[in-house]
Amino acid sequence: MTTPLAFKTLRITRHHMLREIDGLSHEEMLVIPEGRDDNVLWNVGHLLVSLSRLTYVFSGQPLPILERYLELFGKGTSAREWTEDPNPEDVLERFKSMPGQIEADYVAGNFKEYKALQITPDDNIASVEEAVAFHCFHEGLHIGMMITLKELLGLATVE
Repeated sequence: MTTPLAFKTLRITRHHMLREIDGLSHEEMLVIPEGRDDNVLWNVGHLLVSLSRLTYVFSGQPLPILERYLELFGKGTSAREWTEDPNPEDVLERFKSMPGQIEADYVAGNFKEYKALQITPDDNIASVEEAVAFHCFHEGLHIGMMITLKELLGLATVE
């Protein structure tokens, strides 16, 4: 089975996101700049939740992450609402391993079914391949947010 282009794109996109995260301390990942509701860790966790839902949940598979992450990083959540900070190491480890897990599960045939998700009035996501491709766009937006957060914190960005 040939792996779709979307998986290669995800590996490339994830590489660029990880370059922006690399070298940040746990403290830097948790700082919420003035006027923002997010931090670096929230963006990473949000992408983890989004990709997990788009691939596993809409394919009828069990959620491959902690249920708690939905409350911390799901759509409409804010790092300002956290009563305790999530463990950055746990979130990052899962974030780094998720693309490989999805690709392995795809090759194993675990994503045969997919519940279509309406994205615009004229388009929907109808397969896990389309979900991964759409997520790459989403992750690209968050790379931009990551760069903005780092600039607000006075941290160097990758060029």
